[in-house]
Amino acid sequence: MFLELGKDSLSHLLYLTNTIVERRNTMPILANVKLTADDSGLHVAATDLEVSLVGKTEANVTTPGTITVSAKFLYDIVKELPGDTVTLKSTSGERLEIEAGQSHFKINGISSDEFPSLMGITIDNAVSVEAEKLFEMLDKTMYAVSMDETRYNINGVFAESIEDGAMLRFVATDGHRLAMIDRASDGLALDAGVIIPRKGIQELKKVLENNDGAARVSVKDGFFTVQSGQITLGVRLIDGEFPDYRQVLPKSTGTVVKVDRTELLSTVKRVSLVTTDKSRSVRFKFQDGLLTILSSSPEYGEASESISVKQDGEDVYIGFSARYVIDLLSAMSDCEEITLKLSGDLGPGLFEGDNAENYSCIVMPMRFD
Repeated sequence: MFLELGKDSLSHLLYLTNTIVERRNTMPILANVKLTADDSGLHVAATDLEVSLVGKTEANVTTPGTITVSAKFLYDIVKELPGDTVTLKSTSGERLEIEAGQSHFKINGISSDEFPSLMGITIDNAVSVEAEKLFEMLDKTMYAVSMDETRYNINGVFAESIEDGAMLRFVATDGHRLAMIDRASDGLALDAGVIIPRKGIQELKKVLENNDGAARVSVKDGFFTVQSGQITLGVRLIDGEFPDYRQVLPKSTGTVVKVDRTELLSTVKRVSLVTTDKSRSVRFKFQDGLLTILSSSPEYGEASESISVKQDGEDVYIGFSARYVIDLLSAMSDCEEITLKLSGDLGPGLFEGDNAENYSCIVMPMRFD
């Protein structure tokens, strides 16, 4: 194998593979990236057997060939190389020579014969979906995905078709909060619903980011596969049943409050500084158009701050996790005003944004002594 290509394009491909590969695995080959040069350019592949990626970039290939080398090691080298072009050459003994300007590296590799077959990267019956929209749906729900590995069925984002296939809905929950977003389906049918795992979401976002066009999406044989430009990513879906999230959607609203998002976010951040518990619990006191946020801890003391709000309904005194509120307000970064719908002191809080149509976040209340 002998080829020359642009440093930036190679670095970008290696960046996409760097978080897919498994560095601590019983199969050392899974820590490697597979490089294949042929007449069409350079192909880069990586997998951890659950998430697989294949990317292609233009290259001046003199001699076709293939080799696998450490993904992290190669990425660390390439991103620090001088100049704009890189020369790659495989030699006997499964070694890869890397040259750029006056820099020369020779790194050890492993035969590509040991590299596993890539699953889930075949695009069949694909549907074109707006890449920016798919990125938004993942980005605005991912923060609510459960980190509890024992509850594997909520370790991802649930995607399903609603309204007779006209709309696509993404939902994530960890049992204490929920994020839900609906967008036009563009013809992507997910009638049975699928669960996209957390790691897969992270990789999908990286592939979709900065794509202003369409991505091709295929859901088949237990994989969610996306092709964005010259990159194809296959994610193995979680085999489980997502809980009935509709049961926690508020059925009635007693108090409706409108508040400036930036002001609320900065206030919660300040008041929560004195908290020491894991959830960083704070109290929201809505009274006569004034919201007072309070917190306290035996170690640090107390904090409170008040902001003006537009209140319609009875006064409410309710506790929330500051971390959960900060996460959802950060996800609504394109909104100026937040509408908070409450059903008493012990009911869930429903948060909606003025510039986030068909997007809502629910936070369960916390009890205080």
